[in-house]
Amino acid sequence: MWIDDQVLNECEQDLCIKTWIPQKPVVVLGRSNKRGTEADRERCDRDGIEILKRLGGGGTVILHEQCLVVSCGLWVKDYYKNDLYFKNLNQALIDVFQSQIPNADFTQRGYSDVVLGSKKLVGTSLFRSRNYLLYQASILVDPRIDLMETYLRHPSAEPDYRQGRSHRDFVMGLSELSAHSPKDWLDVFSQDLKAAIEKTMEGELLPSQTKQNEHVKSRMGEARELD
Repeated sequence: MWIDDQVLNECEQDLCIKTWIPQKPVVVLGRSNKRGTEADRERCDRDGIEILKRLGGGGTVILHEQCLVVSCGLWVKDYYKNDLYFKNLNQALIDVFQSQIPNADFTQRGYSDVVLGSKKLVGTSLFRSRNYLLYQASILVDPRIDLMETYLRHPSAEPDYRQGRSHRDFVMGLSELSAHSPKDWLDVFSQDLKAAIEKTMEGELLPSQTKQNEHVKSRMGEARELD
């Protein structure tokens, strides 16, 4: 996926953050997902909806102009503390949300979702290469349920708290809590996320590991099977 490569290419940085708003709908599969299982391939082909696959795990999403996407490349001390790193990086997102919506009780549920109550607002994924960590989050401002219902199937695997709910009953957007537009949230995250990550990841971050940079960059542009 294009944003994977942009972040990997800057692995000489201790912490690289890319925050952006998609300009058109695109389906993005998790690393172990299959196109024919998670997406309605016929409708995607008919309507020119591109299907891509990211390096990280997690479920399939459809990105669009009412989402905010955050991709972070960072260097961490431990090869195996992925649960902790998910928790800490998701907490950084929550801290940024709560700076704008202080009375909302955001929490983490499932393996890596950010939720309000039982409704999902953010899905996240990790990719690891030795000490390098690529973290990605898709943040729903307006969830565009119509796109989910048209182009995504019910997921082949789901967190316990979803309990078989449809897309419509499972997700919500930040627009239900704040008048901020996607561009407003882009500005907030561009300004505040770096400091939030440095706080929640205190004691776990490393400077860029020069000897590992070539190995990280070797994953750029690799072919990814969609089925």
